[in-house]
Amino acid sequence: MHSLLATAGEKKPPPVGIRLHGEGNEREGTSFVKPIDLVNPPKKIFIRVVPVITERDFKAFYPFPGRDGMIGAYFRLDAHGSDKLQQFTVADRGKLAVILINGRVTSALRVESPVNDGILMVPGGLLPNEIAQLQAKYPIIGQEAQFGKKPKKAQLP
Repeated sequence: MHSLLATAGEKKPPPVGIRLHGEGNEREGTSFVKPIDLVNPPKKIFIRVVPVITERDFKAFYPFPGRDGMIGAYFRLDAHGSDKLQQFTVADRGKLAVILINGRVTSALRVESPVNDGILMVPGGLLPNEIAQLQAKYPIIGQEAQFGKKPKKAQLP
């Protein structure tokens, strides 16, 4: 009976977890930053534990062939996500923004200028099954009015 009570209040994890984390500093401490290893170029950095953006901030998305042979996507953010992304790209200019998809590091991008349009670009790292799951939950950018009115297909627009 205890196990039923313990799981009743737990939230189901999202089918595709997409998180944007800002670069941190080791001196901030393990409560606030965690180490990760980048692949290209090989480098150990620290990212902030609390993400700037999550999939909860998405309104719509647009997949495209990614640079890594996988799939990339543009994500239109809601007002909260747009504000957070704009604040982050102003405050953390010159630092890295690290994108995690279902816990795996897929991109590390240098913040060069403010993002004021509310669009988060993920250059790659998404798998076809993750695109299918995203298509079931979010409309394609530009097709929001038709969302839910036709069968969902797991394919690039």
